[in-house]
Amino acid sequence: MEKKPNYYAVIPADVRYDTELKANEKILYGEITALLDKSGECYASNTYFANLYKVDPSTISKWINSLKDKNYLEVEYIRQGNEIKQRKIKIRGIAKWQQGYCQNAKETKEEEDKEIYKESIFDVVEKNLGRVLSPIEIEVIKNWDYDEEIIVLAIKEAMLHNAKTIKYIDRVLFNWKQNKLETITDVKNYIDEFSNKKPKQKEKENNISYYKEL
Repeated sequence: MEKKPNYYAVIPADVRYDTELKANEKILYGEITALLDKSGECYASNTYFANLYKVDPSTISKWINSLKDKNYLEVEYIRQGNEIKQRKIKIRGIAKWQQGYCQNAKETKEEEDKEIYKESIFDVVEKNLGRVLSPIEIEVIKNWDYDEEIIVLAIKEAMLHNAKTIKYIDRVLFNWKQNKLETITDVKNYIDEFSNKKPKQKEKENNISYYKEL
């Protein structure tokens, strides 16, 4: 019996924007992520995928081999003697998703900002938090009513205070909205103004951001 897929599939930027992959191969990648068990493995057969997408099992085999050749998948066969009893598919590069966004030492500040805007806000958040977002967190992010550059600034504020949570970032954005900050200039001026007024002794003793007091 095939595993019931999760409600959400994950297709990282590397796969989504790979021009050498076919659209159906990218979709299959997402389907595989939705079928991963707790150990990060998918046991679905070519027949299962073929029935799902109304194609021949040999077509599924080609798609999987294409993803494997691009190092997006790792395929292992479980044998009993000379007979293949089961196939195990793993997603490669999960560790890279969990590392978070790290600026190269040679990159300038402008290069960093230019690179970060190439990806969706979900990718940016995942990289900075160092993990894949949960469905609930994705829904929270969808409700953020700010331009991407302001959201990125809120993420940086969270990183600055070592608060790698969606709840904290959401609280920062809520605070800015309550203070009627609409533009990136408004936000930067607000941050600068608070930084100049913050009691240094209290900061040394507690190292607590004012966002946590909301």
